Amino acid sequence: MNVARALIVAMSGLIFIFLPGVVVAAVLRRNLRAVPGILLWGIGVMIVTLFPALFLTSLLRFVIIGDHLPAPGTPYVIALLGTMLAALFLEWGTYVLLRWRKIEKQALPDSGLMAGLGIGLVTNVFQGMALVGAGFRLLLGDTSAADLAAIAAQPWSTLLTGLAALNVYRMALVAVSAVMGSLVGRAVVVGRTRWVWLAVWIAGVSGWVYNAIGLALGSDSLTGGLVVIAYGSLLAALALVWLVRSRSWVQPSRGSK
Repeated sequence: MNVARALIVAMSGLIFIFLPGVVVAAVLRRNLRAVPGILLWGIGVMIVTLFPALFLTSLLRFVIIGDHLPAPGTPYVIALLGTMLAALFLEWGTYVLLRWRKIEKQALPDSGLMAGLGIGLVTNVFQGMALVGAGFRLLLGDTSAADLAAIAAQPWSTLLTGLAALNVYRMALVAVSAVMGSLVGRAVVVGRTRWVWLAVWIAGVSGWVYNAIGLALGSDSLTGGLVVIAYGSLLAALALVWLVRSRSWVQPSRGSK
């Protein structure tokens, strides 16, 4: 039983890391007009903007809470500030990247999409690596750490639901990041930054809802996992449908040259 549990945790970690990129790439497999290497530049934007966003979030948490006990609604406010700050840095970082690279207008929507995909692929990727590591440690019978002991003691229903919730939301996160990058690319094409602000708002609010579910229902609860699965599935479906339709929008007609 412990062997099966360990293998499932490790496999979930591998799925967490690789499957979202495969699915989104399959959706976007035809006629991409992105500049080479832009996905790696998106990963770079994620790395560069992560630190100021985390620093400001920690600073705001200290200013709001200080040495006092937080009020009941304070964690939700801090979570909203954190997701909005992260979205602000990420989307405007993508905007600066696309402007700096001086990409041709025809390639901007797809280049923004690929930059956003790079951001989504690297976001929380270490959580998947941690799952793989936890699975192998459980396979060796190691339950010395608190998180390993919790995984070993969880009921099967809660464990499987929690792993499924992580992977479903990971899929949604990657797809939504690609959508946000495409919106930023359109902002550069039309010269209107309102598309960037729309991307900031969508990314920040969608991330906050996920955090709010965890705060309200518990990150390790069966109910919380089921709600995250429903929310992540809806978010991923909407994002993937939008990507398919937006791809057809930017494709030239058959009669054009």
